[in-house]
Amino acid sequence: MIRYEAGPFGLNVLWRLHGSAVFKSIVPALGSSVIYLLLFELTNEENELLFLHPYPIGALIAALTFLLSYRATFAYNRYWEACSAVYLMHSRWMDLGTSLAAFHLQSSKYKGRKPPSFGHYPHLRVVERERERLNEPTLDELEVQLLDAEKKPSETIRSRIGRTFRKAKEHDMEHGGALYPSMKVPMDMNDSSSSIDFDTGTVNKIETRNIGPSIDLNTDEPALFLEEAAHLLSLLSAVALSTLRNDLEHADSPLCTFYPGQPFPHVDPDNYNADVRKGWKNERQSVTLVMYLLGFSRSKASRTLYNAARPLRVVGGVSDAEVALLQAARGPMAKVALVSMWLQEFITREHLSGSTGKVGAPIIGRLFQYISDGMLGYNMARKVAYIPFPFAHAQITSLFVLVVIGVMPLLMLSFVTNEIFGALLNFVTVCCFCGLDSVAKELEDPFFNPPNDIPVNNLHAQFNEAIMTMFRGWHPDAYWRIKREPAGEGANGYGRDGDGCD
Repeated sequence: MIRYEAGPFGLNVLWRLHGSAVFKSIVPALGSSVIYLLLFELTNEENELLFLHPYPIGALIAALTFLLSYRATFAYNRYWEACSAVYLMHSRWMDLGTSLAAFHLQSSKYKGRKPPSFGHYPHLRVVERERERLNEPTLDELEVQLLDAEKKPSETIRSRIGRTFRKAKEHDMEHGGALYPSMKVPMDMNDSSSSIDFDTGTVNKIETRNIGPSIDLNTDEPALFLEEAAHLLSLLSAVALSTLRNDLEHADSPLCTFYPGQPFPHVDPDNYNADVRKGWKNERQSVTLVMYLLGFSRSKASRTLYNAARPLRVVGGVSDAEVALLQAARGPMAKVALVSMWLQEFITREHLSGSTGKVGAPIIGRLFQYISDGMLGYNMARKVAYIPFPFAHAQITSLFVLVVIGVMPLLMLSFVTNEIFGALLNFVTVCCFCGLDSVAKELEDPFFNPPNDIPVNNLHAQFNEAIMTMFRGWHPDAYWRIKREPAGEGANGYGRDGDGCD
C-alpha cells in the first residue's frame, strides 16, 4: 500500500513511478502515437478522409468506456471488500481475546487480588471519584515529543505502563497523596460502628485511599492461560493472512517470533532498506521499474521471496511441530481450520478446568461465535483472493483496449491537421483508457499486487500489539482502601471494598 500526501492540486502524487497506473499506460500510449505519426507522414492532404464525422468511432469509445468503467468499479469494490473482511476478522478475534482475559481474571487464581465490586452493595446510589492526571504535557512539550518521535526507540506496553505507575508512586512519596487517583467509598456496611439511613441516603463520611493493583507490572509474568491464548490468536491471524497473500504450498512458512515494541512494518515495500529488499527486488531501481512496467516483477518466485522478506510474527514464536502440521494440511482453508480447532479445543479444555471463572456456559458460547465471525471475515477475504475477476470480461476489455490503441490514430488523422498537436492528443487519450485499465488490474487482486497490495504484515503487527493488552490486568483506578473519618458528618451513600482489600 502506498501512503501519500496529495499536496496542492495533487502535484505530489504525480512523481511516484513504482505502483503507478499512469506509468504503465505510457508505453501503449507512445505506441499509438508512433502509429499516428507514421500514418501522418505516409498520407497527404489529397487523400480521402477515413471519417467524415466522429460518430462511427464514438460508438466504439462509448462501448470501451462502459467496459472499463464497469471493470474499474468492481475492482475498486473488490479492494475495499478485502480490506473490510480483514478488519472484520481481526475485530472479532480481538473481541475473543479481550473476553478471554476478562473471564480469566474472575477465576479462583486471582482470589484475594481482584478489585472491589459494587455488586456487593446494591443499595449504593452515588460514588464520588477524584482523578488527577499527574503528567499532562504542555503544548511545548508535545511539540518536542513530536519532533523527537522518530529518534526514540519504541517502548513496550509493559515498560510504558510500568513507567506510568512508577511516576505516580514517586508523586505519592513526595506529596503524601494517593498512589492512584482516589475514589471515595463508604466503610464496611457490616461494621457495627457505622450507620446508614437508606431512606435518606446518608452515611458516616469516610475517605478512601487507592492501593493500586496487586500485580507488579514490571516483574510478574502473565498467566500461562493468557500466554497460550495470545499465542493461538496470533498464530490464527498469521496463518490466515499468509494464505491470503498466497504463499506457495511447498515454501517454508514465513512465520517467526513477535517481539513487543518493535516498529511496525512498512506498508510500502519501497520503504524497506536494501538488505530486506535484496532477493525480491533488483538492486537497481531502474531495472525494478522496467520489470514492473513490463509485468515481469510479479512471478510466483518473486512473490514468495517478497513475502518471505516480510514474515508474519507470532506471539510466543512458532514451533517446528506447529509448522510441520500446518505444512501437512493441504490448502489454505485446511491450515486456518486447523489453528481454529486448536483454539476452540484450548478454550473448551480451560473452561472445563475453571480458567474462565464462574462465567456461565451460554456466555462462554459467545467466544466460539467470535471465532466463527472471524472465520467469516477470513473467508470473505479468501473469496477476493482466490476468485479472480471474470475472465470473459477481462478478455474483452483487453481486446478493445488494443483496438483503441490502433484506431485512435485514424480518428486523430481525420480531424486534426497539426502533426504535433495530433500526436499529443492521441497520446493523452490512449493514456487515459490504458491507465484506467491498469487501475482495474492493480486493484482487483488486493493481496497479490505490490506495492498496491493490502499491507497484511503491518495489520498483523498491530493485531499482535492489541493482543498484548490481554496481559494488562484490571483497571488501575479500580482499587481502593477505606480510611475512616470522624462519624456524624453526612454524605451520600457508598460501599466497601471487595475481596483482596483492607
